Amino acid sequence: MRMVFPSPASGRLMDELATDVGTLVESFFGEATDRGRAARQNRMPVPMDIDETDDAYQVTLDVPGVPIESIAIDVHENTLTISGQRVSGANAKSDEEAAENGSAAENNEGAASTVKRHRRERPSGKFERKLELPLAIESDAVTANLSDGVLVVWLPKADPEKGKRRIPVTKR
Repeated sequence: MRMVFPSPASGRLMDELATDVGTLVESFFGEATDRGRAARQNRMPVPMDIDETDDAYQVTLDVPGVPIESIAIDVHENTLTISGQRVSGANAKSDEEAAENGSAAENNEGAASTVKRHRRERPSGKFERKLELPLAIESDAVTANLSDGVLVVWLPKADPEKGKRRIPVTKR
């Protein structure tokens, strides 16, 4: 088990702590299924920044190599969910398939060649980030932009006066 100590450079302290607690629980109770272990191993870490202006929230995520088609952004009430997947390898096979099949990749002529991996440091797999916002947002006005591997989601705040009306009280 890895010990985590707070440091100014670590912006992901809570994520690391959650991982360590999960590892501790698994070591005590054991792994529920092999599928659960594989799902966690295929999780891609996605750093996220959250900024607030007077009129909106801006959520910025680093998603290098994630195709725009695999990114899903959902807004429900005050919860924002961003998910996607980055598949590693030139032939776009999942890591699981590549491990089972010996990681065969297509070369330029179309003939299959065997690729022997020596190191894997670039993360791949699925990711999902959920964010509960403290104020209501205008879900119809949410926009997202992906540029150079950086996803920026703009969440305009809802007008607190919108939909508000005074109810007259009458005397019977």
